[in-house]
Amino acid sequence: MPKVLIAGGGLAGLSAAAALGGAGFEVDLFESRPFLGGRATSYNAPASDGQPGEEIDNCQHLLLRCCVNLLNFYERLGVRDRIRFYREFYFLEPGGQMSVLRRGRLPAPLHFAGSLWRMRCLGRADKMGIVRALNALRRERTRRKDLDRISMLDWLLQKRQTPRAIDRFWRQVLVSAVSEDLERMAAIHGFQVFWEAFLAKADAYEMGLPTIPLAQLYGSDAWKRMPSVRMHQRHTVERIDAEGFVVNGERRSADFYICALPFERLEAVGLPAPKLEHAPITGIHLWFDREVTNLPHATLLDRTIQWMFNKDSGRYLQLVVSASRDLTPSAATILSTSPSAICACIFRASAMPTW
Repeated sequence: MPKVLIAGGGLAGLSAAAALGGAGFEVDLFESRPFLGGRATSYNAPASDGQPGEEIDNCQHLLLRCCVNLLNFYERLGVRDRIRFYREFYFLEPGGQMSVLRRGRLPAPLHFAGSLWRMRCLGRADKMGIVRALNALRRERTRRKDLDRISMLDWLLQKRQTPRAIDRFWRQVLVSAVSEDLERMAAIHGFQVFWEAFLAKADAYEMGLPTIPLAQLYGSDAWKRMPSVRMHQRHTVERIDAEGFVVNGERRSADFYICALPFERLEAVGLPAPKLEHAPITGIHLWFDREVTNLPHATLLDRTIQWMFNKDSGRYLQLVVSASRDLTPSAATILSTSPSAICACIFRASAMPTW
């Protein structure tokens, strides 16, 4: 049985371990921290004011039905049934007026025609412009050669999208999906999101949310299905070279090696590092003393906060701000920022929210 060593226990390393373990390889994965999952993990929130502590996700993670690789990973671990899918996207305006985007009976790419036309958060000119841009996206995605050199905002302006269509439709979807501002996002990535999630198949847009804490998705029970895969937590890969790994001062060798470490750790282990930067995501956890919403989730229009997720009976909400560079300096004064660039704020309140 060929042997593989994997450095890094985030989703990339874990998915590689699951695929190779299922293909008959002997796998040893090394993770420096005492938990798996990287940015997509959970932790125990401390109790306060007599309230019991609980396991919460560091930030809300979701997937769409078009995320076939992640779904395959969950299926290999036997936890795909722990993902609940929703067919509706709720758009909430200030003051509470709601629009719903859901697929209708028409085949793709016409499946959103009815609900898009009924969205009250957009005007007639906004909707007509969106339809024209979506048709242009279908034509240009395989023909246009400069999509990796212009921003998604540049492309939207070329297509004469209205400010309201950009802010209430394109920005709400894309910044959350890519975790990058439209002016910093290459158009090719925006094209990929809308083609794969909204145009190619009628059900590809459906949003899946875990029904258990993220860390439980890839806990020890899941890996019992793959006895050839061994997880080594608190094992730091200190060096990677032609002879293998150095882990906690010990040389390890195998037939194959995979590095799934964050890019900022590559130079420390002896590998060249690309010049990249993180796009921060801020997660805000709110507990209320009463039910404040019966929606499972919603995208919040004209707000810094982009999404709200109902984590427990309308009393525990998680709010998400993607590409939150403007918030990171001030957030650092009240919370700890992890190297993975996800921030989390925790509040318990009795006041009613006003969206």
